[in-house]
Amino acid sequence: MKSLSLDALYTQLNKHMLLAQSYTEIPELLFLLKGCRLKPYDYVFGKRTQQTILFKSWFDEFGNSLEIKDKKLNVITNDLKLDTSKIISTDLYYGLSLDQVVKISKMIYLCVGLDEDLQEETFFVTLLGLDNYLRSYLYLYGEWQQVSSLLLGIKNLKILARHTDIKYFRTLSNKENCPLPCLQAQEWLSMLPMSPALISDIKKQSEKLVSFLGLNNETK
Repeated sequence: MKSLSLDALYTQLNKHMLLAQSYTEIPELLFLLKGCRLKPYDYVFGKRTQQTILFKSWFDEFGNSLEIKDKKLNVITNDLKLDTSKIISTDLYYGLSLDQVVKISKMIYLCVGLDEDLQEETFFVTLLGLDNYLRSYLYLYGEWQQVSSLLLGIKNLKILARHTDIKYFRTLSNKENCPLPCLQAQEWLSMLPMSPALISDIKKQSEKLVSFLGLNNETK
């Protein structure tokens, strides 16, 4: 499960993931499983077999699970059945600053909101790296933290899966599926590097986010 073997792991799991996608009839599932770096619980913690098995429980390195039940997907946050002490980070980019990760990514999802409780700016950023893995970051109460991409929600993850070849940017209208607990939100999906038009739009919403993403020089 170490980072160096992640691609090899997914090569081994490819048939299992394709079976899960076929079973659920969700065409975006392969992207979702790999992008969020999910691993099947029974494969990692149980006995491995050469047979192609329909794994219905997958977990990420943040202690969350994705369950397949009746062909539907259900996200379980902070899954208590997981022994988090045995979960190893599989992110080669882990520990890099947000602006550094932006430079080695090819797509970005942005959500700018106003926190319900403190009336402060809050941000949710998801990046699709050049290595085709998703990385998500939450800015809340004045601090950034890397979080599970499963927090985006299944509907938003499907949107990302369908737009991996985006050539410009689009503004999303998806308030009911917004990953932030906020009073109002503005969302975008864009290729990287961003167009000057999008940077200008983001700047109108939040100078702070433009700075965090390392976009100040690109607006000059």
